Amino acid sequence: MVIMGALAHLVNMPHEFLQEFVEKRFNRGRDGDDEVIRSNIEALLLGREHIAQSGFSLGELAPSQMPDYQQLMIKGNEALSLGAIAGGLDFYVGYPISPATPILLYMERHLVGKDRFAYQVSSEIESITGLIGAGYAGKRAMTATAGPGVSLMSEGLGLSWVAEIPLVVVDVQRGGPATGLPTKTEQSDLMSCMFPAHGDVRLPVIAVGTVEECFYGAIKAIEWAEKYQGPVILMSEMALAERSQNIRKPDLSKVKQTKRWVYEGNNGYQRYAGHELSPMPLPGGPGAYVANGSEHDDIGDTTHLPERHIQMTERRFSKIKLLEEDDYESEGNEHNVALLPWGGSKGPTREAFDILNQQGAPLGWYYTIYLNPLPPKLLEELKQKDLVIVPELNYQGQFSQILRGEGIKAVSITQYTGLPFKARSLVEKISEMTNFRLTEAVGV
Repeated sequence: MVIMGALAHLVNMPHEFLQEFVEKRFNRGRDGDDEVIRSNIEALLLGREHIAQSGFSLGELAPSQMPDYQQLMIKGNEALSLGAIAGGLDFYVGYPISPATPILLYMERHLVGKDRFAYQVSSEIESITGLIGAGYAGKRAMTATAGPGVSLMSEGLGLSWVAEIPLVVVDVQRGGPATGLPTKTEQSDLMSCMFPAHGDVRLPVIAVGTVEECFYGAIKAIEWAEKYQGPVILMSEMALAERSQNIRKPDLSKVKQTKRWVYEGNNGYQRYAGHELSPMPLPGGPGAYVANGSEHDDIGDTTHLPERHIQMTERRFSKIKLLEEDDYESEGNEHNVALLPWGGSKGPTREAFDILNQQGAPLGWYYTIYLNPLPPKLLEELKQKDLVIVPELNYQGQFSQILRGEGIKAVSITQYTGLPFKARSLVEKISEMTNFRLTEAVGV
């Protein structure tokens, strides 16, 4: 509160604004509220007085403009939790791990009522096996973890992939490997999320880049899992999880809860027949089958026949095409060089793009939350570029590696400090890579 008072004086914010906030925030109907309010107001005034005596000033705030829509002040983890519940989440189990724990706590408080379940389990392995059981039983199931948890869930994700059971795993990324930097941000889990299990596995991945996208990304992840009947990874990161931000209040009336394609025919059903998606039987209903982690035939019985392994491998990969959506941001697509950030690097990269664009740099802008499958039209556009620059917070340039595998001339700008990008440093690095000469200093 002392610091808040000092900052308020620096920007000429009236004391009444913060005093009103303190009175509303701490007037909770408890004994001692008056003393808490008084001491916090005193702290605000101490900070203000100290800076006033220093003679230092930053000037005035720009006049505030009330938006023409309702807003929420919310953190990324909270927005993600709200989105999942709005998307029809039935079942949540999780194990505490920074920076994903607030999602577990939110679910324990709010995922309540008939046919809803939230519970803290004893490990990430119990989390993933619990999700498999819930998904098999017809529930929309989710957990949230960080990189170490994704590692422990690897085998379970492979089982979910082979048995074709819907579920969502949220990875709130932090610095790694091992314990790494549990309170810092990074984007270094992409490979382990897209290819988490042994064998031929490539999971659908959604990576959100703003607090608002946390809400809608959670809805989409549940939709995808139910739509293609398998595991989906939703990637966030520390810098988003703990960021408080004003977002447009979502219109819940426009949120559609995805319903699974459930088998309602007669017995004798072959669950895994053919190369396309098929309706999923539920326990107690028609179409009994074995959800088998071994390679299997059409009814789920174990087999090692080569032709069956070919059939099922192609079936599992072909289903991913059901998730293709041409939803992406595009600007300046006439240019041969483009920026393509992912996840939380979106904000500083967009700021750097705007600065360079104002100075006449011939750059295009692309962005999507859908990393696998990529929007088909986006993929085709990127293949035509001479250079695609990918700012990402990891050492290996993981997304650009994946893009190069798709035939895109992608090169990463990497950073692995545990901190987000600064727009200023991105402007400088992009200018160097493109041989663009800045005409004025960058003051960001």
